Amino acid sequence: MHRSHYRLVLGVLVAVTSLIVAGAAGGASKKSTSGSMTFGAEQEPPCLNGFTSGCNNTWTSWTAGIALASPLIVKPDFSIKPYMGTAKLVSKKPFTVLVTLNKKAKWSDGKQVSAEDLIFTWKTIVDPKFDISSRSGFDSIARAVKVNARAVKFIYSKPYAPYKVQWATSILPQHALEGLDFNTVWDSNYNNKAGQTMSSGPFKLQSYTKGQSLVMVRNSTFWGKKPTLDKITFLFRTNTDTEIQAIRGGEVDAIYPQPQLQLAQLRGQSGLRVQTHAGTTIEHIDINTGAGNSTPLLGQAWFRQAIAYSLDRSGMIKQLFSTLNPGLPTLNNLSYTTGQKGLYVPHFAKYQISNKAKRIAKVAAIMKAHNCTKGGDGIYTCGGEKASVRLGTTSGNKLRELAVEIMQAQAKDAGIEFRADSQPSRLFFPRIAGNKYDLALFAWVGSGDPAGQVDIYGCADQKTADNPQGIGGNNWKNYCNPTVTNALKASDAALDPKTRIKLVNKADAKLAADVPTIPLYQKPTYFVFKTSLKGLVDNPTLQGPTWNTEAWKAG
Repeated sequence: MHRSHYRLVLGVLVAVTSLIVAGAAGGASKKSTSGSMTFGAEQEPPCLNGFTSGCNNTWTSWTAGIALASPLIVKPDFSIKPYMGTAKLVSKKPFTVLVTLNKKAKWSDGKQVSAEDLIFTWKTIVDPKFDISSRSGFDSIARAVKVNARAVKFIYSKPYAPYKVQWATSILPQHALEGLDFNTVWDSNYNNKAGQTMSSGPFKLQSYTKGQSLVMVRNSTFWGKKPTLDKITFLFRTNTDTEIQAIRGGEVDAIYPQPQLQLAQLRGQSGLRVQTHAGTTIEHIDINTGAGNSTPLLGQAWFRQAIAYSLDRSGMIKQLFSTLNPGLPTLNNLSYTTGQKGLYVPHFAKYQISNKAKRIAKVAAIMKAHNCTKGGDGIYTCGGEKASVRLGTTSGNKLRELAVEIMQAQAKDAGIEFRADSQPSRLFFPRIAGNKYDLALFAWVGSGDPAGQVDIYGCADQKTADNPQGIGGNNWKNYCNPTVTNALKASDAALDPKTRIKLVNKADAKLAADVPTIPLYQKPTYFVFKTSLKGLVDNPTLQGPTWNTEAWKAG
């Protein structure tokens, strides 16, 4: 499923831990129903079309999105390998990529996955009528030349270094979608014009009941290894306690929770396996700098800097992860992680002041310089605007809710008020994508390459009535700085790795000065499932836990 998430450098491996959790017997030791399994989904997709901005959600991809295969796939070791096809660089001048589909690839209605589908996918992504989450790479293609029924040469207007990441994008069926409004057509199903559900992957969508479940069934026309399972039912369990109770009591066979203190409850329960990776999930705070926020103060870089200085991020991380991941470092770069030697430059470290008194004094100095005064409630007022902003996250996620409480207390000590503003994920993300927020705590998930960040932090090429500032498809911050945009665009076109690293870090340094985003930490993944299940392997990249469902077997 196409989506634009935070990217990491290709080839950097993460340490993997796979263990059998032994101890007292519990409900999780029950056998899975033969031929089927139930997966507890931590978030409900906002809608099913992950190509669009409002539905660009990992759980959209990890549930219904497994129906839509891509030419390439990102493996757990961060390598990018052929899946439904191949993508090869065949010329540097002009930059040309040959995409070839597997000759056995078919849609679930019997039609071949074709060269026309490849071209249609490109044209749909770059069509300005559609609210596409990311156009990176596709907007660099100048023209397409059909080679044969299942191969296309894409000629680019400029080099695009992460072209392999680009072609780990799902392919769309032209015959099912041509002429329809792509903004809405696949919100609740993947049907063709005859009402048949479409799939090129190992499973196809059988049903979607909002607020309850999503059911995927075996796709008999799948071109690859035939799935062993008949059915995978995703039950939406968006409250941390409910999710963990579901796996403990045997209601579900697997869960993929974000880090939670309650995961410690699973230690000592027999019949469960836990796989954990360092992950490419980057927890951060986005700041809405323009239209849709509740105060014009957020449009001022100095005020956003004051917010960053008010937070003791390392102290918060220690409180959150002292049990699960003691020693988890603070992240101070939006492109590279702390373990990436030679790449990682901690541009945001200047905001890290652990001493409370010094932190408060730093904020006070900024506020004084901008003629702000502190009220009787201890909160500053600047130019008639109270230093009071909304901070929201995905409700039901206990660790995130605790993080909000900690940051509320830290900011209040420094004279800034954070008003709680959380919602369930199916409501939270569409609102964030609609720029109706102040501060939003969530995560980007990476592929293994710093690609596509123009869509997250940059200015768009064109301004429209719906996008007067000309911001990128996933730049929900209303942030537009030409220095950042030009550096990120140049990095995507840079074929020399050293040049690319310098350009990415140039953009990151400017982002650290402007503070439209505050990085927090690299979030570990936890894949918990019954030991009776076979073939489940965590993929900590944006491919997620359901990347290889055709290999899953029920015990």
